[in-house]
Formats: sequence, structure tokens, C-alpha cells
Amino acid sequence: MALSLTAKNILLLSLISASTLSTETLAEAVSEEITVMSLNIYGWKTMPEHSNDYAQLIKHNKVDILGIQEGVDDWQLEESDIDNKLPTNYQRALTLNKSLGQCWRHKFQIFINHCQGNRFIDSGRFDLTDGPNATRTGEYALIEKAHKRYFIVNVHWDHERIATRIANAEETSDQLNEMKQYPKILLGDFNTRCDSREVALVQSKVKLTLLKNAGIDCLFVKGLTGKATKISAYPSDHPAIVARLQYENSSVR
Repeated sequence: MALSLTAKNILLLSLISASTLSTETLAEAVSEEITVMSLNIYGWKTMPEHSNDYAQLIKHNKVDILGIQEGVDDWQLEESDIDNKLPTNYQRALTLNKSLGQCWRHKFQIFINHCQGNRFIDSGRFDLTDGPNATRTGEYALIEKAHKRYFIVNVHWDHERIATRIANAEETSDQLNEMKQYPKILLGDFNTRCDSREVALVQSKVKLTLLKNAGIDCLFVKGLTGKATKISAYPSDHPAIVARLQYENSSVR
């Protein structure tokens, strides 16, 4: 028996509604988790020759948010290479962004895959106390995916003096505590053990949980749960950390 025009319209609307609901449900399920990577690209030694190798590693792990170290030239800088106490040459980071392709965006050394639904809300740099040879800088970004926001800080602390790293820890803590309302991710190359007193200082001041200890490469979270693994990032002289994270129920904003 043929359906009336009204019945056909009702059926069509029902099918569209069901399809939309199914799509939204699937999107929500996929968006429950973000994948974060910390990667020291051993910039002076392996870039730009191995940029495509690093890009392949990042894509293979379906990373949402990436923090790299040594994507900036910060070694023994002249005045012409410094803008308001911060380095200016991010050519290594730019090269990696090109290798990653059109789905990727970056602010300094923090990258996001916008094809996986990530977008920058805010970002910037903050000054870290310099070592005798390196101009140290921290970076931060507020990133949104599926209406949930994450505050990430990426650091590369000094490698030569404990006193400098203690200052770096204080500065990193201050930056993290500026965004109290959001779940936090702290990652990077700390140039000291993840259980050292310098790192313990920032951990206690911000109430962070150490999710992965990869020697001097560390990943901490607050307001998030998940698992992290250490993987080879050859030809880097550091491993990479890959973490799959989701909101704690009490932290949803």
C-alpha cells in the first residue's frame, strides 16, 4: 500500500533524526579520549633531515596534541636572535609542521591535529631562567576538543645547573596555576629525573600526578586519567611519550 505524502515526510524526518543522533553519539564516543605526545626532536643533530620520520611517528600514533623540544634554536644566542628575552628562530618547528601536512597547526612548539577536532583557544610563551648557554622558554596552550578544554604546558628546562632548574620549576608552577579551572598536562624535557627535587617542587605546588617517567622526559596530569607509554623516537636521543587521556568525572567543565 502506498504511503501518503504526510507519512513519507514523517518517515523521512525520523530517518534523518535517527541518523543525526547516531552520528552525534559516535562523535561523542570518539571524543572521550585525547592522545598527547611529548617528543624531543634532537633538533641540532637530526633536523631537518629526519622531519618526515618524526611526522610519520606522530601520525602513526594518531596524536591530537604534540609538544616538541629542540624545535627552536636557543643555544648561545646573540642579541639579534632574542625578542624580549625569548628566542626567535623556530625553523625546526616550522619544518616539522610542513612534514605533518594540512591537518596540523602549531603555536611555537605545541601542535594540534585540527582534523581530529582540536583547536587553539589561547597560547603563548613564558620566560624561564636561562642557563649559561641556553635561552630557556616555556610554552602554554588552551586547547578545545568536543567542547572540553585542556591546558597544556611544554618545557625544556636547563641542563647545567640545579639552581637554574629550581627557578624553572617555580616559573612553570606559576604558569600552570594561572589556569586553575582546566585539567592540566605538563610535559617536556626536564633535564633531570622525573622524581628529582626540582621536578617534585612543581609537582607539589600544582598537585600533579606523574603519569609517565621516561628518564628526564616526563608527563604529568591534573584532572585527567589515562595511560602513557614510552616509545622509541629514533633518530632522537630521547624516547617519546604517548598518553591517552580523558577527563575525570569531577573535572568536566
